[in-house]
Amino acid sequence: MSPGPAAALRLADGRTVFAKAMSAEVRAHNHMLIGRESAVLDVLPPSVPAPRRLATVEHGPWIALVTTWAAGAVGELWTDASIAAVVAACKTVSGHRAPDELRPVAERIWDFDGWERVAAAGPADEWEAAYAARAAEVVADWPRWTAGDALVHRDMRADNVAVDLATGSATLLDWAYAAAGVPWLDFAQLAADIVGTGHRLGGQVATDRAYRLIQALPADAARFVVAMSGMWRIRAATVQHSVLPTISAWRRERVQASRQLVTRLIMDLTEGR
Repeated sequence: MSPGPAAALRLADGRTVFAKAMSAEVRAHNHMLIGRESAVLDVLPPSVPAPRRLATVEHGPWIALVTTWAAGAVGELWTDASIAAVVAACKTVSGHRAPDELRPVAERIWDFDGWERVAAAGPADEWEAAYAARAAEVVADWPRWTAGDALVHRDMRADNVAVDLATGSATLLDWAYAAAGVPWLDFAQLAADIVGTGHRLGGQVATDRAYRLIQALPADAARFVVAMSGMWRIRAATVQHSVLPTISAWRRERVQASRQLVTRLIMDLTEGR
């Protein structure tokens, strides 16, 4: 997600810290995100499971953020244990009111009209012909039903959490998109990522675990997952990144991986459970 370096640094006093950096000349967007995350980390309550900012350094076009080290590891695939740890972390986060400095979540979401744009442009395959218009209907008016005052991370992905299996705990990383929103939002995005990233036991297990998580949330959480798939679909088709050449393929893979779940959610939302 970033063309800049990310590294563990062992300091002379024995501490290990995390550092990431970006040059505005390489990608201005990521440069801006590091500055934003620095500000977010400073206003998070101490009880939030997040790294703590130690320093932000700017030098010429470069910016670097240094934080405390997060115990555990970032997994390539979800497991039941990592899902449970992140669910617990999300519960802690959503139990906080968002600091006043954070913006509404609608300002941290883009392209949630993806299925509407796909339907207008014409479907690319049989699935889109059958479901794109229905998907657009169920996600309509998303700024209203995502609005709230709870603290949300808003970028829940397997590569944005460090899970410590020894303690069953998780630290949420990369806080640049943090916002004020509905308290279920991070759980819904976690469900979307479970099917997008995959589960160690396979695709069907990923779909089952994600659906089980969504069933425990308000119905609007299902709408959010449908909207996420539309965002991946339209951004894969319309946003190209010369410095991130694999991201469009990454998004297309997520669209395909989420279809079984999204189909089920659309049926639930439009035909009743």
